[in-house]
Formats: sequence, structure tokens, C-alpha cells
Amino acid sequence: MKIWLDRLARAGMIIGVGAMLQPWWQEGLRYGFFATAIFTVLHIVTSHMDLQRQ
Repeated sequence: MKIWLDRLARAGMIIGVGAMLQPWWQEGLRYGFFATAIFTVLHIVTSHMDLQRQ
């Protein structure tokens, strides 16, 4: 589960940065910034989780 959340967080950060840098959608900067911030927090949380919890 942790691995999938971490992959989701990384993909979300990439999509968020891409939305901020594209020139065609004016609201992309706003939505991309918030998406990048949310997925960065998710990545921080998943990086502090235990890998071997049995």
C-alpha cells in the first residue's frame, strides 16, 4: 500500500508541475500549485512510514 501511495504522490507532483508550467490553461498555475503541495505532503508522509510492517 505504501509503495502505491508513494508512486501516486510522485505522479501527482509531476502532473502538478506540468500544470503549472503549461501556457494554454490560465488556471493551471493555481491548480498545479495546490496539487503539487498536496502530493508533496503525501510523499513526505509515505516516506516516513515503515517499510516492513508485518
